[in-house]
Amino acid sequence: MTREINPAIGAMLKNARDWLTHEHSLFRSLKLEPMLIGKGKATFAVDLPEDFAGASGAIHGGLLTIIMDSIFGLCVFTALDKLKPIATINLRSDYLADAAPGERVICDADCIKILDEVAFVTGKVTTKNSGIILASGSGAFMVGTRGLTKASRL
Repeated sequence: MTREINPAIGAMLKNARDWLTHEHSLFRSLKLEPMLIGKGKATFAVDLPEDFAGASGAIHGGLLTIIMDSIFGLCVFTALDKLKPIATINLRSDYLADAAPGERVICDADCIKILDEVAFVTGKVTTKNSGIILASGSGAFMVGTRGLTKASRL
């Protein structure tokens, strides 16, 4: 039995995609392109801008982490039955190869489990042309986070 994405979450993902690709300055520069959005799965292609190259000429790993965190978070939304806020609890990134500026890469994410109020995601960033794994990662996301309340001292 194939489970479908809740229509409300699908609409939210479309709005998020539109905002990321048109309004968010970083993601607009990455030319974010959705390739697959399914129940508990998300795959996006992105361009790596030259602005993020370090002295060695390779793209800084921090950009790959930002990409993974964002796509992993979107992936969590696809796995939910009801729209709830989420927040990254932790994200582990392993850098396996250097990326060149201007390269088109693919970020694949799978939400492998939601246990209680924590979603677990794994994924990787690969080069589009050669399939070389640039980075792999895993993350945990709190589901159902709440904003500050009037009684909050933060």
